[in-house]
Amino acid sequence: MITGLSIGIGTAIIVIGFVILALTLGVARLFARLERELAKALLGATFEQRPPYPRHWRVLLRDRRSWTAVIYLILRFPVSVAGFVASVLMLAAVPVMAAPLVYTVLPFQLGGERVVTSEEALLVSLFGSILFLAAAHAVNGIAAVSRRLAVALL
Repeated sequence: MITGLSIGIGTAIIVIGFVILALTLGVARLFARLERELAKALLGATFEQRPPYPRHWRVLLRDRRSWTAVIYLILRFPVSVAGFVASVLMLAAVPVMAAPLVYTVLPFQLGGERVVTSEEALLVSLFGSILFLAAAHAVNGIAAVSRRLAVALL
């Protein structure tokens, strides 16, 4: 998206830049349609009916919905990265929560020191539980932000 916009704007002096920009906006509209359907199915978002897709590339350059789709896709990237990080933290908390079950069978190290007693394993498990709950709330919050962003811009 960023590449298409940069090349399109950079070569707008010649006519090919506007064509590249129109292609980029067309691809953005396709991805926006996909994101709308994902937001409907996974986040429960509701949208108003969209106007028909503009056919001519000059009309596409002036279409407000195409530009808001580009803005949505640009803003969606950092939200997606945050969601990925929160999801990985949530998954990483699962083996930490299982520390009391696995510390005797598998060597479990935290901070360079091995967990050797059941009290240490319970403390590590408590930390894992808190991390899991915090990450789950973060994932839910990021999903709410994604839903609001989709409803506002798509």
